[in-house]
Amino acid sequence: MKYHYHYPTEWLKHRSTGEQVASELRLAIISKEIVEGDKLSENSIAQQFEVSRSPVRDALKLLQQDGLICLERMGARVKGLSNTNQKEIYDIRLMLESFIFERLQRNENDQLIKELNKILKMMTVAVEFEDADEFTRLDLLFHDSIITAIQHQYIEMIWHNLTPVMECLILISMRTRMQTNAEDFARVIDNHKTYIEAIEKKDRNKMKEAFHLNFDDVDEQIDVLWNSQTNIDRK
Repeated sequence: MKYHYHYPTEWLKHRSTGEQVASELRLAIISKEIVEGDKLSENSIAQQFEVSRSPVRDALKLLQQDGLICLERMGARVKGLSNTNQKEIYDIRLMLESFIFERLQRNENDQLIKELNKILKMMTVAVEFEDADEFTRLDLLFHDSIITAIQHQYIEMIWHNLTPVMECLILISMRTRMQTNAEDFARVIDNHKTYIEAIEKKDRNKMKEAFHLNFDDVDEQIDVLWNSQTNIDRK
């Protein structure tokens, strides 16, 4: 069976066979080509991807860690990703990035700003070439650079645990946007410029604006989480 949403081949090169299978299945589940309640059989997946059952088991364990499936004997049952799950992921992103910004207030960020501007230029080129997959990779790299800038081991751990599911959500969104509303990428680019400006000027109001622009589906939470984090940091 071939899925409509294929995972970018370039992204799979340095991943184990189990991770490759998990990547394809994860994208199919999040895009709802594989739906809640579907049964996944180890044998059928092994045949589909022309691999042994061992990497299939590895793949299913990864999907269980994502909360997308429940393991069963010789396979799994699909839980999927609900709208509530998606909101929870963006809630965590917002908490992480607000925490990171507060820590960046204490740092010299010249190198980070240079790196972010470089990534942003490459994002612009990806839009010019209508390459939604590359834009997605660079979007994640942009935010990953911010997250890792303060060298906080456990923040990075949380971020990297979220990345596989976020990657699929962003990939689906960017592919759809490129096909149906490509002009909206100018707005997305401007949003990222706001992030850079906020970090460069260490401007809390500008960063709050960036959060509103990038998390417009959780506006009420932005004020609550931002004010909470700011108060904690000032104690």
